[in-house]
Amino acid sequence: MLPDHIDEIPPEILYGVLNAMNIDIGDFMYHLLNDKPKEIMIYAKIYCLYVIKD
Repeated sequence: MLPDHIDEIPPEILYGVLNAMNIDIGDFMYHLLNDKPKEIMIYAKIYCLYVIKD
């Protein structure tokens, strides 16, 4: 992931979704910034749902 684009989803939305999925936010962000495939896919799915909602 590109660190300068990590804020595309508002933090309250991202944290709310991760909390609802029972995913630790700290671990998720660490793995996301270190290009772990699972976290990248989760972020991509959340992003798609956030963008498509309009």
